[in-house]
Amino acid sequence: MATQATLLATLVLLLASNFAHSFQLAFSLGQHHAPTSRRLIIARMQESLATDSVKEESTTRKNNKMSFPPQLVELIEPTTNVKVVLIGTMHYNPTSIRMVEDTIDGFGRSGTLGSVLIESCDVRWNETSALLETPQGKLLKPVLTSEMKAATVRAMEYGRPVVLGDQRINITTASIGQAFKQTGMDLISPLGGGWQRFSKDLKDAAAVALPSGPGYLGPSSFFDARLLMAAPVSLFKYPLAFLARSPVPTLIVFSGLFSLNFLDQTLVELSAASDAVTLQDQITSTVASILFSGLEFALFGRVMLQVLLAERNEVIAQNILDQCKFYSKKDIIKKDAGIQIPFLGNLADN
Repeated sequence: MATQATLLATLVLLLASNFAHSFQLAFSLGQHHAPTSRRLIIARMQESLATDSVKEESTTRKNNKMSFPPQLVELIEPTTNVKVVLIGTMHYNPTSIRMVEDTIDGFGRSGTLGSVLIESCDVRWNETSALLETPQGKLLKPVLTSEMKAATVRAMEYGRPVVLGDQRINITTASIGQAFKQTGMDLISPLGGGWQRFSKDLKDAAAVALPSGPGYLGPSSFFDARLLMAAPVSLFKYPLAFLARSPVPTLIVFSGLFSLNFLDQTLVELSAASDAVTLQDQITSTVASILFSGLEFALFGRVMLQVLLAERNEVIAQNILDQCKFYSKKDIIKKDAGIQIPFLGNLADN
């Protein structure tokens, strides 16, 4: 049971990170203000989502001939008065790819498309681009083509810049290792403030990574029938993309997980077939499995909220703000018209 929980937690982490970071952004012109911290940037954007964007949403969508699916979120970046449009996506999902193309086409045809920000970094983007130039990559092109690639192609067709707005993968990987280490140290020192520190970190990360309420993505964004119908394609292509980019590490990880799962099932079957197993043994085994599962979710929970969501959200928010400041200084475009700068990322980066 314990190794089954490990496998489940790993798959949940993979799927959650898939839903968590997929957005496309659009910005409009505004005024320049002094730089602020990343946390303050996110707080101001969240406040904007809950106020201005909600008030203007019905009017904007009525006046705009574009079709706005439930995965789109509009806000006015408060320090620059630039409009931002977030497009929540599921990686490699055909519905998400069409939604991104249609949204960028709408802004492009209306002449209001600014920069297109995508949830990727130069390291990952260059690796994928280099892979696509190889015979293997050309064969796997249908697997490696995602909504980010589609957004890039569309942006270039309209002559607009594409910005890689995510945190570098090597920094994220280092943060994941540090989060695992810190969580282990905190869990074994309850009297030294470890549990309190762990709880505080989770709450702080959740406040940044998991906002909710008016103006944010709701249940209809995640449970959209068109998105869910195409989800099997995404779930099939997502691990294949990992395998194509990093075949050896991916095979090692998944082979190890499935081997542990097979071993656990074998031990359970042998234990059940033994007449010597007592009720106390079964209870002890169940309690141990539950405790071990709790440890797993504590480890993965901190990584998910603090590293994969909160930290990256701050980097993305800063890159969004940089683009907003750039367009707020462009006096060649009337402020009333606005410039739309789409940003692409996972649904969990709400």
